[in-house]
Amino acid sequence: MAALSAAVTTQNSRPRAGRSSYVVVSGDTIYAGSLVGTNAAGFLVPWADTAANKFVGIALETVVGDGSLECRVNENGDILKGATVASAVQASVNSLVYCETDNPADLDLSASTNVDAIGIVIRYISAGVADVMLFTPTEHEAKA
Repeated sequence: MAALSAAVTTQNSRPRAGRSSYVVVSGDTIYAGSLVGTNAAGFLVPWADTAANKFVGIALETVVGDGSLECRVNENGDILKGATVASAVQASVNSLVYCETDNPADLDLSASTNVDAIGIVIRYISAGVADVMLFTPTEHEAKA
């Protein structure tokens, strides 16, 4: 195929993204606005640098887990506008973003020990501040 020489219309969609509910693991508290994933057993847990965790999105409500209660999660691959990203510079655009906690303020460009990237820098704003597009669960799995 040849490179484009004029504008084209491209149809885009985000299949398998949206909102979902997951059962919260007993003993953990999921806070609204926190980053969340599933553990090896398939329960929703606060995001952490733990082997076998899979990123799913941002919690929409606070739930204290008892092994049966569900928490709604936004899986859209949201954009975190003006997010604090340790070490972000202009050259960080299109770089993978990691996080070792459930706190979206703990984003980092350095790879975590046990988990894969949860998003990508899409816009540099200023030193240590950028817009970050989070991965959908499918994108996170494809990246792994």
